[in-house]
Amino acid sequence: MINISIKKPKKSLIVGKVGKSYGILGWITIFSFTEKKEKIFDYLPWFFLKDNKWIQIYLKNWKKYNKNFIILIKNIYDRSTVMQFTNSDIIIDKNQLPFLKKNEYYWYDIINYQVINTNQIYLGQVTDLLRTKYNDILIVKNKKNKNNHQNTLIPFIEKKIIKKIDLSKKIIIVIWN
Repeated sequence: MINISIKKPKKSLIVGKVGKSYGILGWITIFSFTEKKEKIFDYLPWFFLKDNKWIQIYLKNWKKYNKNFIILIKNIYDRSTVMQFTNSDIIIDKNQLPFLKKNEYYWYDIINYQVINTNQIYLGQVTDLLRTKYNDILIVKNKKNKNNHQNTLIPFIEKKIIKKIDLSKKIIIVIWN
């Protein structure tokens, strides 16, 4: 029998994804979405969410495996049991994150911020951020322009393109047309 408590975090944040099982002893692959991949292990315990079911899990062990990790969950010792977690989101409570200094923010904080350029033209709303090799990218959707169904991709280069992020007004000012 699996001894896992069932509850969910008060303020949830997805930090990874569960992959396929590894071996026959209950190991399973995970993919970290944190900036520094190993930081995902600083935010234990985790919650798994799959098919609207929340499960709080505790790790027994973890190892680096290729570009990702494999984990062993406490009280799970076989492949068939751990396979039920494949494709689950790995979620933490936002309260587990370090407290930020003034004018600092997490990526999830600027989702839904309004984006305007330095000429006061509305460009849209941030729907996501994308990490690339050279710089991060804001994905902006203009919901007011019905003719434009494409997202605008704006390089997240502070001072050159991103002029200001106003946390109180939830606005990002950019040099962009």
